[in-house]
Amino acid sequence: MKVRIDEKIYEGTGTEILEQLRLASFDPTEYPDAESYLWQLRSNFMRATDLDCALPDGSLDRQARAMFALLAKAGALEVLEDG
Repeated sequence: MKVRIDEKIYEGTGTEILEQLRLASFDPTEYPDAESYLWQLRSNFMRATDLDCALPDGSLDRQARAMFALLAKAGALEVLEDG
């Protein structure tokens, strides 16, 4: 998977990209792992868009991919590769 946020490109699995974003956040210790960061992204998305954000059951990678697809629809990032 490859996504672009502003001019920065992130590559890897959905989980790996979540981890890269978590580590690049203002205080990565605020979110101890990629899963907690995903739930923060979800909360921010719902707050900013007033839309529900149901993530699929299953692996963290599957949930991350779904979150990235929703963020892309909202214009927050661009999915360059979904493979």
